[in-house]
Amino acid sequence: MLPFTTIDFFLLAGLFLALLVLLKFSVQKMFSFRTSLLFITAIYISFFFPGKLHALVFMAWSYGIYYLFEYVFRVSNKLWGSLLLALPMVFIKADLFTSFIQFAGLSYITFRVIQIYIDNTNTNKPVNIFDFLIFMLFPPTLLIGPIDRFQRFRNDLAGGWAQLNGNRLLSGFEMIVLGVLQKFVLAELVNRYWLKNLDPGSHETTDMLSNMYAYSFFLFFDFAGYSSLACGLGRMFGIDVPENFTAPFLARNPQDFWKRWHITLGDWLRDYIFRPYYKWISGFKSLKKFPLLKQNAGLFLTFLVMGLWNGFQNNFILSGCIFGLYSVVHNSYVYYSRKKGKDVIFGNLHPAVTKWLSIFTMFNLVAFALYVFSGRFPLL
Repeated sequence: MLPFTTIDFFLLAGLFLALLVLLKFSVQKMFSFRTSLLFITAIYISFFFPGKLHALVFMAWSYGIYYLFEYVFRVSNKLWGSLLLALPMVFIKADLFTSFIQFAGLSYITFRVIQIYIDNTNTNKPVNIFDFLIFMLFPPTLLIGPIDRFQRFRNDLAGGWAQLNGNRLLSGFEMIVLGVLQKFVLAELVNRYWLKNLDPGSHETTDMLSNMYAYSFFLFFDFAGYSSLACGLGRMFGIDVPENFTAPFLARNPQDFWKRWHITLGDWLRDYIFRPYYKWISGFKSLKKFPLLKQNAGLFLTFLVMGLWNGFQNNFILSGCIFGLYSVVHNSYVYYSRKKGKDVIFGNLHPAVTKWLSIFTMFNLVAFALYVFSGRFPLL
């Protein structure tokens, strides 16, 4: 039973929530908030989650690599440990050894464990194994995120039973209602009455445009809906899962878009791909006079990694490259506008005109990249 895929999961989540509330008001002195969440997570993984053995093998591999590299071998360079942690995900993307380790949510869990490994450094003791397991296998965010940060998650655990209160229950329920509307009503309507009626192999311009827009709206409502459900249920369980979407189709440029669309992924890529790369390449004195080149190379590499993370198929890699190209062009535009002291594209246009032209342009550019991502683009 995967999260948010069937009515059974919602019923099970309701039972778990009722159990958590019961524990708070009956035996909270015997069981801590952390222990209770661990207990509920363990029940879900053990009895309801498909692929639990593979998931547990991955947990052992991940914690073992983290512990050995950080506290036994004390390897200061985080690259090799990160590559080993990502290795199972790479095998799955390359369709290798899939019978040994494959389970829903592996890609997102890999990002979370790499974050723990990179950030939890120079400490006297390793991450508590039980906190590690709760964070990695927390049911609301298990399947497709949002990609939470361990330090933030651990602070919520440390908040104890005070995290489980009426305000969180109410706001979480409101987010679940929004998620149900987005995922099970709006996404379903777009899919059933628009997307499914289109021929993805058509080369007619009108059909291709209709496919492009239909898939973009379907993906947004489906993915944003899932994220709202994850945030809502997480909040009801006392964990303030970070929000993942804020009106992305109103973005004015690529940078703005990734602050609105799959926000936690954009933040992760910035912190663990772009910044380390840029720090490394800035160490070459011969490139000191080429700041724009270094930035653009880092941006393109970051989105190429994003494409490869989605999968090694052409549509995923090409869509990552397209998003990378968008960011390179925008970054160059900002650089030269600052250098010349004026807007090198819009000139002296009225700010309102510039705003809506930017939104219209960005919406269509995003829709095209998502169209390529979907695999429905007939020219691939």
